[in-house]
Amino acid sequence: MKRKATIYYTSDVHGYLLPTSYGDKEEKAMGLLNCVSNFKKDGNTLVFDGGDTLQGSPMASYIMAKGGEVLESEPIALVYNEAGYDCVVPGNHDFNFGYERLSHYYNALHGACLGANVEDLEGELKLSNSKIFTLENGLRLGVTGIVTDYVNVWEQPEHLKNIKITDAFMAAKKELSLLKDQCDVTICIYHGGYECDLETGEVLSTSGENVGYRILKELDYDILLTAHQHMPVSGREICGTHTLQVMANAIQFARIEITVSEGKVTVESTICPAGDYHEEEPYKTLLPLEGEVQKWLDVSIGRLKEPVLEMSKLDMAMYGSGIADLFNQIQLFYSGADISCVGLGNTPMSLPEHITMRDLVRVYPFSNTLVVLSVDEAALKKALERCAEYFTLKDGVIEISDVFLNPKVEHYNYDYFAGITYEVDVTMPVGSRVRSILYQGEPLNGRSLSLCMSDYRGSGTGGYEVYKTCPVIKRIGTDVPELALDYLKKHPVVELQKNGSIIIRR
Repeated sequence: MKRKATIYYTSDVHGYLLPTSYGDKEEKAMGLLNCVSNFKKDGNTLVFDGGDTLQGSPMASYIMAKGGEVLESEPIALVYNEAGYDCVVPGNHDFNFGYERLSHYYNALHGACLGANVEDLEGELKLSNSKIFTLENGLRLGVTGIVTDYVNVWEQPEHLKNIKITDAFMAAKKELSLLKDQCDVTICIYHGGYECDLETGEVLSTSGENVGYRILKELDYDILLTAHQHMPVSGREICGTHTLQVMANAIQFARIEITVSEGKVTVESTICPAGDYHEEEPYKTLLPLEGEVQKWLDVSIGRLKEPVLEMSKLDMAMYGSGIADLFNQIQLFYSGADISCVGLGNTPMSLPEHITMRDLVRVYPFSNTLVVLSVDEAALKKALERCAEYFTLKDGVIEISDVFLNPKVEHYNYDYFAGITYEVDVTMPVGSRVRSILYQGEPLNGRSLSLCMSDYRGSGTGGYEVYKTCPVIKRIGTDVPELALDYLKKHPVVELQKNGSIIIRR
């Protein structure tokens, strides 16, 4: 007899409940409310979330900034409860506000909270290692949750004083041994990603931050649902386990269909867009809070000595960007690194003299933290060669290379550097364009520098694989937008410093 089950899965929602990116006031096809409006739940359906829920969006920041009744009402938990989530797993960012915040949120949730490698030293978290769900048709789904143990590297010690994060892989292995003989289907929800290329098996990272591929290769869960890397990975079977990942900020969700027949488990899945529809409730209930968030976004948070005018993406890359200068200035201030680099969004951008929170979200729409790497001259040159690939010559005119435009527009993978001046000859073949690199006006002559960048870039993403070979000096666990807000508070009038440049020859 065939028995079937359906799972809906979200992760890395980062507090994006409503259909808005907060860069403007227009509704977008995104937000958890839009995602869950697609869920059709019955006795053979479960709804899961893979973590990173409490931090990220302006609404999430507003909830923490205002505290009091706003925090007490747990609006994020309200949406999860209304949508009928059966279980959630902590993400690394869910620890950012300490034990009490996490405890309050978890205890407001109706569903189970699964963290097999999270030891609660106080006993106040509503937390379990695993849970067996018995469906209406009798199917037993054994589910465990784990979070990347790199939380121990990133998180402030005071936030973990009542929590112990243990080895994620070993916890997954232990729970599988306990669940396997009791269940028809075993599922691991892992707030972590893949350390290897899923097509080739090539090792991409040996840090231990992500161990998804190791779980696929060495354990035999029926399903591994991953998170954390914010990238869409369509469902596929690897070493007998079905695995996938969805993008961040509730832009999409996954629907997983499970069939069990004579002991054989078959899994199919689809990555689905959030869509542009949401139910009347709890949307109406959240509107007063959303109104307060929108007002908050329009309050001035800082001032520039001069506004930054809008430029084309090509002109920004060729001549520099005041917005890149601002964020590199911020990164250097908080990291103490020798040099810094930053990628910006896909659209042209500007900043007024008086900056609001909305302006900040618009020009830096990423939930990135920072990492400082030690880069030698050879590694730095490889990274700069990737930047130089952004340009191409057509009939003697410099244009943006198709490599950054097709099949996907990726202006965010061009990095703006501060602290160095480097020269690029676009007449030369890709990979041989960087002619010189100067630091403080002098050649490096084999010297290594400390380079601050986003954790996204530090993972080697976007064609910067060389960074995976560079030693990590330190990590800064606070999001860049939060650092920017703090920087603007500390500097009443910010004068942008053009610290280094790119010189293009043709």
